[in-house]
Amino acid sequence: MPCLAKSNDRPVVTIHVERTDTSTRTGGDSKGFREVTSWIKVQTGRSAGLVSESLQSNDGRFAFSSPGSLTSGISTEFGTLRDAQTGADTNRKAAAIHMGYGSNKIAFSSAVEYRRDNAEQPDLTHTLMSMWLFRNNGKIQLTPDWRLIGKLDYSVSNSSQGQFFDGGYTQGVIGYGYRPVRNDRLNVLAKYTYFYNVPTPDQLGLQNTVAEFLQKSHIASFDVTYDLTPKWSIGSKYAYRLGEESLDRTTQDFFNNSAQLAVLRLDFRFFKQWEGMAEVRTLDLPDLNQTRRGALTAIYHRLGKDVKAGVGYNFTDFSDDLTDLKYNHRGIFLNVIATK
Repeated sequence: MPCLAKSNDRPVVTIHVERTDTSTRTGGDSKGFREVTSWIKVQTGRSAGLVSESLQSNDGRFAFSSPGSLTSGISTEFGTLRDAQTGADTNRKAAAIHMGYGSNKIAFSSAVEYRRDNAEQPDLTHTLMSMWLFRNNGKIQLTPDWRLIGKLDYSVSNSSQGQFFDGGYTQGVIGYGYRPVRNDRLNVLAKYTYFYNVPTPDQLGLQNTVAEFLQKSHIASFDVTYDLTPKWSIGSKYAYRLGEESLDRTTQDFFNNSAQLAVLRLDFRFFKQWEGMAEVRTLDLPDLNQTRRGALTAIYHRLGKDVKAGVGYNFTDFSDDLTDLKYNHRGIFLNVIATK
């Protein structure tokens, strides 16, 4: 709910507390759990007149937006997760500090999160897993036509069972976008991504084999969209991955796994808030002597100026995200896209 307050140029503090006593979820892994959680969020802002703040929650995460201002906050989470199959409980405690700034030309946000899980094992012993997560996002409008975007996420986890069960994750992104004001039919984005991932223990299989490979990748991509008419657009994407993978976290014997992705896309708009898209895509894996081809189609409905949600079907088994090494993407999918 919006909160209105007369600030008189003083910091405005909003405290939001939410408590959920029971929550049962069922996912594709057939695991349900009972969760007890609570969140507290404190926000500060500064304004010379009437302050209007909007607070939204989604799966326990809160977002605060106030253009042209500095925001900061803290949040905490306490809960118990119960495995529906084994009955084992995991006690979770988490806390986060975050801040951000937004204006017409510059926007950034940063967050530091800490989480500690006390997990019950089949032999009734307990293991502790702690994780630190650092998140940073930014955008600079260099000129009316050019913008620079960046992202840096880093996490590290430590287990009481020893270094073998630790995990880590690093992702850095820098991109350069071009959309000329005098010809806004054209939209171009060039992007570089560095990705490093060491899966956490719950992703381990037998004989040290991981469900998600250890990965070190450098990825360059180039995406172009052009509006033919107010209703029809065409687009293409090319991406190249210079990557290495390892199947064993002990020896970490990396092998090459480069890839090339090519996509051709057609977008069309109909009625007032509806959009459709169809694309053909090819994934070339030279180190494996494989080439995968297929198509994807989807339909979207705009929820607002900068957000749309839709459903589609992927006729291929791969993703256009080259950091995703799994080939299980065939079928129906749901998607929400922020278009700004």
